Amino acid sequence: MTSPATQITDHAERALETLLSQFSRSPHIRALTEIIGDEIQALEDWMYLQYAAMILDTAVGVQLDQLGAKVGSVTRLGRTDAEFRRIIEVVIAAKQSDGGADQIIDIATRLFGATAQYIKEGTARFRLDYESSETLEQQFLDEAIRILGFAIPGGVQWIVQAVDSQADEGARFGRDTFGDARFGTIIGGEGY
Repeated sequence: MTSPATQITDHAERALETLLSQFSRSPHIRALTEIIGDEIQALEDWMYLQYAAMILDTAVGVQLDQLGAKVGSVTRLGRTDAEFRRIIEVVIAAKQSDGGADQIIDIATRLFGATAQYIKEGTARFRLDYESSETLEQQFLDEAIRILGFAIPGGVQWIVQAVDSQADEGARFGRDTFGDARFGTIIGGEGY
């Protein structure tokens, strides 16, 4: 990864330092050099603002909304900048994922704010149980499921089942409605 650009904030001073000795005492040349340096500084300041707006760590507000749209049509859904930035980071991780169990667990944990357990069922099936610390709204669940889909390998069928916190283990895997959306199961593989 490349390091972020560093803004130069003293173009006029740098320009004056580069004047040849025979011109460094001329007030007209010094003034002209300062004017050019100030113009270059204004351009640098504007360009750096544009650059910073497109970096996830420094983007805010509408800039962050634009980044969300670019990485995967992610919408703010009333989130703060910090919360939305986290979701964008998760989308990027999901899109870079090769579908490994550890990556799917990490993505689900970050999405649902949950603890998650990946259970391999045979060679082509898996189950991911999650328990969130808060009830998730349907709109957020829909988006989280779409984002998780970026990480699950192509051709693997999967579903999400949310369950009531009161449900026993047997009922837990038979529901596909969103009751108490703090608990759920993501099932994937052949036959789903």
